Amino acid sequence: MRDKNVELLAPAGCEENFYGAINHGADAVYLGLSDFSARKNAGNFTLDRLKFVVAYAHVFNVKVYVAVNTAIKNSELSKYFKCINEAYNAGVDAFIVQDIFLGRLLKRCFPGIVLHLSTQAGVNNVDGAKQAISYGFSRVVLARETPIEEIKKISKLIETEVFVQGALCTCFSGHCYFSSFIGGMSGNRGLCRQPCRKLYHYEGEGVKDENRYALSLSDLSMVNRLSELISSGVISFKIEGRMRSFEYVCASCDMYDSLLSGEGFSRGKYENLKRSFNRGDYTEGYFFGQDKRLISDKVQGHIGSVIATVSAVKGNQLILCGLKHNIKEGDSFKILTGGVETGHAVAVNKNGKVVVLFKEKAFVGSELAITKDVSLAEKFSLAKKLFPVKAVLEAVIGDPLKLTVNGAEFYSDFIVAPAITSAVTKTEVKENLRKKDVYPFEVTPSCVMTEKVFIPKKAMNSLRAKAYEEYFYSFANVKEVQTDFDSESIQISSSNIDELNEITVISNNFDFNPIINLKNLVFCPNNYNDNSEFERFFAQAKRFKVEKYLYVPAFLNEKDENIIASRVADFDGLYCESASALFLAKRYKKKYFAGVELNVTNNLTYDQLITEGITEIALSKELSKNEIANMKEGYVLSLGQIKIMSLMYCPFSKQCSSCKRGDFLRLKDSSGRTFTVRRYKLSECRFEIYNESLLRSKTSFKKQIFDFTTLNTKQINSLIDIYLKNKENVNFSFTSGNLVKGVE
Repeated sequence: MRDKNVELLAPAGCEENFYGAINHGADAVYLGLSDFSARKNAGNFTLDRLKFVVAYAHVFNVKVYVAVNTAIKNSELSKYFKCINEAYNAGVDAFIVQDIFLGRLLKRCFPGIVLHLSTQAGVNNVDGAKQAISYGFSRVVLARETPIEEIKKISKLIETEVFVQGALCTCFSGHCYFSSFIGGMSGNRGLCRQPCRKLYHYEGEGVKDENRYALSLSDLSMVNRLSELISSGVISFKIEGRMRSFEYVCASCDMYDSLLSGEGFSRGKYENLKRSFNRGDYTEGYFFGQDKRLISDKVQGHIGSVIATVSAVKGNQLILCGLKHNIKEGDSFKILTGGVETGHAVAVNKNGKVVVLFKEKAFVGSELAITKDVSLAEKFSLAKKLFPVKAVLEAVIGDPLKLTVNGAEFYSDFIVAPAITSAVTKTEVKENLRKKDVYPFEVTPSCVMTEKVFIPKKAMNSLRAKAYEEYFYSFANVKEVQTDFDSESIQISSSNIDELNEITVISNNFDFNPIINLKNLVFCPNNYNDNSEFERFFAQAKRFKVEKYLYVPAFLNEKDENIIASRVADFDGLYCESASALFLAKRYKKKYFAGVELNVTNNLTYDQLITEGITEIALSKELSKNEIANMKEGYVLSLGQIKIMSLMYCPFSKQCSSCKRGDFLRLKDSSGRTFTVRRYKLSECRFEIYNESLLRSKTSFKKQIFDFTTLNTKQINSLIDIYLKNKENVNFSFTSGNLVKGVE
């Protein structure tokens, strides 16, 4: 029996998958609308269709959560609030929101709204949970990198939701700009192009590497550790996959429904899960420390499940042995040779016989893995839940025709009259009542007629349609609220693009030439535990009579926070890439500088930061100069390096005892494009990836950030000369980033 406090949450990327989730054990589904969904290319749902979907789910006591979890620009705020207004009135159970600072305003506009903080917000510690509570969120969708020890603490404060199945991002969620700066399509806006799934290799000190899927992570699967997550206090177990197939949703729900219901592990259901989608033969992710199977470097996508070995190759046909599957026409396969994908195959009907034909390469001894099982999809499509309905038609002469549906009474304008010729029969009535239209009802019909009566079919059809529709939509919990959000409040005449007057420099090295209008130094240590690094910084900083900030990365566990706390005394403030660090700054009575990766993309978020007493605010590096012109005054990243990824794992499988790698490496793709990789250390090693080209804005912003984190003195001075004196230098490759074209 399922614990009523434990929830299986399934993805509904399209309507087919929505029904699949409900029919296979989901307690709740999450879905996106046509706009503002972090999976913009999923099927998604229109607002017009949402009311039906909500009612359908509620019939089976399944909750519906709407993901409006993208970064919102000023120009979109009115549409965003209108979208939430309509979805709220449609009766959805909760909204998944990325921007924590919009929480209070949403609570004010929509009384009773339930807010879940998206994994894009990166909550992974107690401070993040407290911040979520303070802004009106009742649940946090924890960062996938959150360890079990932190989950236990957070779960005592607020509802927690964790991913248990599906894709893992290589970057810390909400802080990936790879797709944005490589292809102009932002993951924070729901349009990630997944450049991390391509071939790369590392170069540098202590590294010998070859082309592989070096950034591609295996799919998460917690089928063997679910009980430990339950014991940690998690209440919602989330399946990733709004872009995945119908059979994947069904197989995932089927597997985890059995586990959460206490039925135990089923090898057959697990096999179905592997066939529906399986990247890298699964990993347990970060919950219990970095799993050895975290990186899927040999196969980029769905690896499936091995069902045979190639015993011979005849032309383009495979001869198989050891077959563990009844192959059907339409089945699809991957060919694995030494664990590496070398080809693909499909089952076709050839002269009345099903054979397997392949493309690319196959060898004797290669393994054949099934990636699309036609029979599995057919099996799952047969399951359909129906809701029991007792429908009783009463026809009393002289009274309106009456239909009772599970106790709810409905009446027709038609007045029942005695039959003059042919009377309606009970059989005809029951057949009519069994017509359930589009509703998931299993109707048990009956009728009460004390005399022979005449009932036109039109009257009976009309009453039945009206009754079933109204009864069905009574489950939706429809509201009639109109937001009082005033779009005029965000319109401003900006002075962001003006003469330069304030510069903040982020770096590990401050031995550079003086900069006019320098206001802040942000120290970004390579090793937060190294006293000599801090001593060098303070010695260099004496040359500048400006405020000094310590760089605080987005991911912080308790050990990390303790290290940061031991260093804050001599700094004026903390430059923070997360909302959770606001609690850290307050605790130690230090200024809070809202960093670039806080993703401030609209003036409502900006205003909330101001109410917190924060005056140093950076704007998102995904805004164009035209969008910045409509923002209130904030810092703009305009020169130097562009961090495009933050990795919470070791790319080299944590071989710490034998590690001889340098702090700076290179990542190269198959086309020769190179990226800088920086290793830094808090409680453990973390890695950051920087864009190959340096940012150089030709537009003057009033407040600017220069990021020189991995550069040496000569490089920094050259950049300063280029920028302030408008000099050219062929030694650098430059980009204008998103400042000209912006991102989708």
